[in-house]
Order: sequence, then structure tokens, then C-alpha cells
Amino acid sequence: METSIQITCFAGLRKFFDPQVNIQLQLPASYQSLIHELKKMNPEATEILDHCRIAVNEKFVPHTELKTTGEPVYLIPPSSGG
Repeated sequence: METSIQITCFAGLRKFFDPQVNIQLQLPASYQSLIHELKKMNPEATEILDHCRIAVNEKFVPHTELKTTGEPVYLIPPSSGG
């Protein structure tokens, strides 16, 4: 079943994508598949996407977990600060 997935991008990802991105994804699929689709949309974002954490329903999820529903996804890039 192909579903439109809403992705919210934070911080450094906004150099490469709009704050809200929608992609079509055949479910079930791993979250890594979602990252792969974003890399195809903007190959220059590959390095930062490789290090992003993914959150769904206010919890971080592993990239290997299967996405089975169309709930929004939040991509959080690495950050540093002091």
C-alpha cells in the first residue's frame, strides 16, 4: 500500500529540505527506506541523513524498524553545543 508520509526536518536539514516534506512510500518499509528516498531527492544531504535520528509518536525508532502506518516522522540531525 503506497502512503504519503509527512516528514518534519529540523536544524541543519533545512539547508537541504523544506521544514515539511511529503514522500510516497510503499508500506510496510523500513525507516532506512525513507532515508534512502530523501537521499534520492537531494544527494547533497547524504552525509547528514546518515547521522539523523528518527522519531515517531514522540519516541526514537531504529532505522531498521518497519513503518506500517502513515504517522508523521521527525528527522533530528546530530547537534553539538556547550
